[in-house]
Amino acid sequence: MNRIFFTGIFALGLAAVVWVGIGFVGASPLALLMTAVIAGVYGLGAFELHRYRVATASLATALEGLPQPLTDLSDWLAGVHPSLQPAVRQRIEGERTALPGPALTPYLVGLLVMLGMLGTFLGMVVTFKGAVFALEGSTDLQAIRSALAAPIKGLGLSFGTSVAGVAASAMLGLMSALSRRERVDVGRLLDSRIATVLRPFSLVHQRQETFKALQVQATALPEVVSGLQALMEGMERRNQQLNEQLLGSQAQFHREVTTVYAGLADSVGRSLNDALTASARLAGESIKPVVVTAMAEIAQESKRLHERVSDAAQTQLNGLSTAFSATAATVSETWTTALQTHARTSEHQAQVLERALTAFTQGFDQRAGALLASVTETASRQASQSLADMNRLVAQSEALVSARIDAEAQWTRQHGERLEQLAGLLRSELGALRQDEAARGDAAVQRLGELQAALATHLTTLGTALEAPMTRLMQTAAEVPQAAAGVITQLRAELSHITQRDTLALQERTAVMEQVNTLLQALQRSAGDQRTAIEALATSAATVMDQASQQFADTLGVQAVRAEAVAAQVAGSAVDLSALGESFHHGVTLFSASNEKLMTSLQRIEDTLGRSMERSDEQLAYYVAQAREVIDLSISSQQGVIEDLRRLHKQQPALADEVAG
Repeated sequence: MNRIFFTGIFALGLAAVVWVGIGFVGASPLALLMTAVIAGVYGLGAFELHRYRVATASLATALEGLPQPLTDLSDWLAGVHPSLQPAVRQRIEGERTALPGPALTPYLVGLLVMLGMLGTFLGMVVTFKGAVFALEGSTDLQAIRSALAAPIKGLGLSFGTSVAGVAASAMLGLMSALSRRERVDVGRLLDSRIATVLRPFSLVHQRQETFKALQVQATALPEVVSGLQALMEGMERRNQQLNEQLLGSQAQFHREVTTVYAGLADSVGRSLNDALTASARLAGESIKPVVVTAMAEIAQESKRLHERVSDAAQTQLNGLSTAFSATAATVSETWTTALQTHARTSEHQAQVLERALTAFTQGFDQRAGALLASVTETASRQASQSLADMNRLVAQSEALVSARIDAEAQWTRQHGERLEQLAGLLRSELGALRQDEAARGDAAVQRLGELQAALATHLTTLGTALEAPMTRLMQTAAEVPQAAAGVITQLRAELSHITQRDTLALQERTAVMEQVNTLLQALQRSAGDQRTAIEALATSAATVMDQASQQFADTLGVQAVRAEAVAAQVAGSAVDLSALGESFHHGVTLFSASNEKLMTSLQRIEDTLGRSMERSDEQLAYYVAQAREVIDLSISSQQGVIEDLRRLHKQQPALADEVAG
């Protein structure tokens, strides 16, 4: 509905401008140019208001589609027009920032009126210049009337630019008012959403949540102290349990070590006995095969040697028997030699065998004795070494056990001392911690009380300090539209008054022109009457002169007596002629005086028009200055409030740090 109404208003204003412009086509190029400029300014203002309404519609759409609850403010603001995002964010965060309004439209509303008046003034300048040229260029009344007709018609056309400018200004102002009303409605909807859905994103809500968190933290401090005390008591109980477990573990370890070392000593003794028995048995078993093998080899060697000797003897006997039959001498000698040789050989072999057997027996005895001695020595050495190792192990075990016992005792003593120190340190630290926590708790409570008092004082002072500026700001913010509306109303009233005054001035000028026309007609009539009188006087004078001449000629000779009467009549005619000349001179003087009066009246009219224009310019400058002062006052008051809010915003982190401290 608003869109259709807005479009209708725009079309109505544009139709008025186009209608006025069509009237200027072919009649006044200057007025047509000013009308085109007015139409361009009107279109620029309408385009800005269209963008303004598009931004308002985007904000309204975003508010209508606002999710509940809202998780991210930036994502929601992305759907709002970029020109409104900073102001909407600031209003959501708690700053009383006004939504931006049209920047050029208020200026364009006044500019349209000024352009219309400018076109009118330019038309009037051209009109009066044409009138002056018409008055200066001719002395004929009809020519002057003909020359003044066209400028006066152009003057009527020139006022059409004022109509176009005022109509466009009125329509643009109405569209601006409708757009601002839509923005105000959307602002109210935004305020209602800020109070409900968007409240978690406001700084006031965040400060309240911070204060609640501080209160919860202050309430939780005694619980923390109680928890620390319970923790210390649990640590003491745990320490006692650890001491008891440690003592039980040490006693069990000592028992297990004693059992293990006793078993180790028994196993070492059994191992040594078994090792000695096994080594002796192994030595006997290892020597027995060697001795048996050696004796078997000796017996076999003796047997083989005996067999070889027997075989050799038998062979020799056979040879000797065979050879004996061949030669006796040789046999006896050979036998004797052989016997001797055999005897020596046998004896030598027997000696060699005996020596070999003796050497073998001695070597075997030596090797057996050495082997037995080495086995015995090795066994005794191994037994001694095993015994020494066992003694060393026992000594080391005893030393280890004693060292372990000493270390356990020292560790127990040191651990007990450390536990006592730790317990004392924990008691002292816990006492100090309790004192510190109690002091900090008291200080925190005191600080919270001080902060609450300071915050209450600061908020009271801030509220007191902000009450007057906020009141003034609200009054100023409430008065600014009223003042702007009053100024606009006053401007419109003044413009209407100026228009009425211009209309009255135009009517006065029309009346003056009618008076001038009447005066000109009277002058023309008087001039015609004077001309008629002069012609009549001249005709009568000529008739009188003719009559006088004729009478003089007729009666000169006849009526000599009446010469004096005729002379008297001629003298009377001369007096009449002089009177006629004087009357003609008087008529010329009256015409000059009336002409001077007319010029004076025109000059007075021109001065009146100049003063009227000066008054209009002064009044317009005065109204513009008042509007600027009102706008500057509003901007300065808003800047003061914004600076106060910025200082408050800067003081909030300091207050939060003090509360957190």
